[in-house]
Amino acid sequence: MNGAFHEAMQRAGHLLSTRPRTEHEMRARLGTAGFDDDVVARTIERLVDLKLVDDAAFALQWVEERARLKGRAPEALVAELAAKGIDREVAEAALAAAGIDEEAQARAMAARLVARVAHKPLPEQGVALMTMLTSRGFSEEAAEAGARSALPPEGWD
Repeated sequence: MNGAFHEAMQRAGHLLSTRPRTEHEMRARLGTAGFDDDVVARTIERLVDLKLVDDAAFALQWVEERARLKGRAPEALVAELAAKGIDREVAEAALAAAGIDEEAQARAMAARLVARVAHKPLPEQGVALMTMLTSRGFSEEAAEAGARSALPPEGWD
């Protein structure tokens, strides 16, 4: 068992050297590598104790990076984290800690996307921009605020 634990820790170290991972991801990767459940559990426990696997820290980093680089809406970020095995509570705490403002995110993303709708007549630009924003996970209200901030006021009446 001690040899298997040592091998699992080495495998975990290799996995973590490429990028941070969630408990869920690490558990799956070690299980797939053929380690038995006891060794995986012991390895995860040790990694958590050493703060090498920390779902809350992972979630915060994920939220900050994906919101800034990809302009992801809060609900989309929660869904991405859920796919990585992060509980909704932890994801929402990360959103709060990062200070993610959905309308501000929508305005920033709309400013980046407005050139893609510029060829359309003005009344269609708003709808197209809102559709692009809602497809990225923004609420209807945030999408409208984003579109209104990026487009001239004419055409909204």
